[in-house]
Amino acid sequence: MDRSVAPGDDFFRYANGTWMKTTEIPADRPAFGPDAVLAELTTTRTADLIKEAAASAPAGSDARKVGDYYAAYLDEAAIEAKGLGPLQPTLDRIAAIADRKDLARYLGGTLRADVDALNATDMYTDNVLGVWVAQDLNEPSRYLPFLMQGGLDMPDRAYYVEDSARMEEIRGKLKEHVASIHDVVDRQIDLRDRRSARSAARVLRRVGDTDGRAGPHRATRGRAANDEIGSDPDEDRSHVVGLAGLDDRTEAVGLYDDVVRAS
Repeated sequence: MDRSVAPGDDFFRYANGTWMKTTEIPADRPAFGPDAVLAELTTTRTADLIKEAAASAPAGSDARKVGDYYAAYLDEAAIEAKGLGPLQPTLDRIAAIADRKDLARYLGGTLRADVDALNATDMYTDNVLGVWVAQDLNEPSRYLPFLMQGGLDMPDRAYYVEDSARMEEIRGKLKEHVASIHDVVDRQIDLRDRRSARSAARVLRRVGDTDGRAGPHRATRGRAANDEIGSDPDEDRSHVVGLAGLDDRTEAVGLYDDVVRAS
């Protein structure tokens, strides 16, 4: 409590003021509170259970599989020894992208029903785009897939568009990080020719672009795949990736043209 504040003037500060004044936000977090404390405690306890399973669970049991998986994730020596080998098939597919149609087909092959805008409010996916299948908001007698942006690398939209020295510094460091990833890929992978290397770099830049046009927390996070796009010449389409190849994306995941349409 902060007894210097009258509860009738500001009950929130009366109840929480001392905590707000004395509690330091960890350097690696944008915010901190009881929910973060509980989440961290839960994560620590879960990790302890997994480590115990890796050490003592019977071989072949589900608990042991979970423990072994966790141990493999932490085995940095084994990871370094394999290098980029496990990523080579994916990098080869990226290097083979020559035009927008190839890009749309590749993105379609990565689509999973792994986002949910209303029920679980899970907006994030490891892929560039995620699919949410739900009742058509305009025609409730049918279901439709909604494409949703998977998010970028920084915590929220402010990191991409806020005009401040701190955010400018962070954006600059992100660009350096993306460039260093490109350098690692160029050095360690023997691409067939320089054209393939340029193609791979273009795709990686498209995924990691930090020009500030759109962030992962736009007001419009997703839109129905059958929305009419392009009717308004001034419409902001920065949240739509590879729209011209939507038919190829839907073909890659087996969605039918009579359900999914784009102009």
